[in-house]
Amino acid sequence: MSMQWSEDSTGVYLPIWWQLPCNIICTISFLLSSYIILQQFMNYRKPQEQRLVIRILLLVPIFSVTCLSATLNPSFTKIYLDFIREFYEAFVIYTFFSYLTLILGGERKIITELSAGKRPTRHVLYCIYGNIDLSNPYSFLSVKRGVLQYVWFKPFYCLFLLICQVYQWDKVEVWLLIFYNMSVTWSLYNLALFWKCLYDELKQYHPWMKFMCVKLIIFASYWQGMIIKVLSVMGKLQVDGDINSHSDNLPYMYQNGLLCVEMVGFAILHSMAFPWTDYSLQRIPNGARMKLWYALKDCFGGGDLIWDFKQTLFIGDTYYNFKNFLPTEGNSMTHNNNLQTNMTRLNKGLRFTNNGQDTYWVNYGSISDGQDFLKQNNQIDLENQTSTISKNIQEEEWVDNIFTNNHYIPEDKNYPVEWNSRAHRYTNQMMSLREEVETRAFNSNNIIT
Repeated sequence: MSMQWSEDSTGVYLPIWWQLPCNIICTISFLLSSYIILQQFMNYRKPQEQRLVIRILLLVPIFSVTCLSATLNPSFTKIYLDFIREFYEAFVIYTFFSYLTLILGGERKIITELSAGKRPTRHVLYCIYGNIDLSNPYSFLSVKRGVLQYVWFKPFYCLFLLICQVYQWDKVEVWLLIFYNMSVTWSLYNLALFWKCLYDELKQYHPWMKFMCVKLIIFASYWQGMIIKVLSVMGKLQVDGDINSHSDNLPYMYQNGLLCVEMVGFAILHSMAFPWTDYSLQRIPNGARMKLWYALKDCFGGGDLIWDFKQTLFIGDTYYNFKNFLPTEGNSMTHNNNLQTNMTRLNKGLRFTNNGQDTYWVNYGSISDGQDFLKQNNQIDLENQTSTISKNIQEEEWVDNIFTNNHYIPEDKNYPVEWNSRAHRYTNQMMSLREEVETRAFNSNNIIT
């Protein structure tokens, strides 16, 4: 029995027995993921963490819309929608790296505490790169740039790929594909390297399912497309001799048709890996919820992205330095596991005093960075500078009666957060009291019995 393909000016389409499930499944996936994202916004109690979670969760609805569009109108999707999906796919890798960094306590804690005293990790290309020690700020910066370069590369790749397809520059397209594979491989390698360096610290957060959520969509999108394209070149995708089966859109529709069917599984997996209940009233009873409009602005405002891209791309070498990221523990700076990093730190100007208990920086070899540790060509001591600045700051009077003086107005529409009055039911005190009452009731029932 031959497949019946519909055709118009844009080319061929999937058969109805395949297209109909794609429509239904993509709709279900979109609605399910949208519901999870909405619940995240309605329980927006941890902005720094939830903005990253929501950006990861948006991957499913974006893929659902673009994949379904690709099966309905492939020519339009290739030109106007594919670059959105491609760029966001790269952006999610960076977002996941930021998420791992956040749950570990931030970059400063990773460099100055978690990595201090740990044995350096061996590079796969050891003969070229040697070992990597994340207690070295420059090594951390190289890993972060390795992840981020894919985000920077992807828009240019999509643009030039579109130009190559329009002008049929096949040779240039092959080179673009080579550079693309190098970029995505390097990004994933640096993410895996970060994972390996801090594996013991990450285990308590059970990140495997989250990692699989991010990677499965990307790998399914890329490798399924590669396999289908190879099969098409080998002539394995002919549809009962139909001349339309040789269309360039056919492998593209096969790839997106498979992704449409798989989207519901990805939506369910995302809901399990990033549950909104972790931020609900029951889990965080003492946390105020950010109002929806402010939550939307916080998530999509992009201020954190601009700051992070600026710090990493433009002033990375002056921000990620030994002065800004000095280990908090003195003995970690003399630990044998970080010997090479500590020698580099000494060459930059770090010195010990008070029998190794305190440290200071000498003039030579030190880095003058964005936080000017010494003012006027290192002639004014930092402590004197700080005390001078503090004199110009007028201390504000401490106010401890904000409720009686009506400084806090719950009805103020401009106030960004609100507290649910039902939250007291889930506080530790109320939960303990509830358990005590239930225990007493149980014991009394046993006595009566």
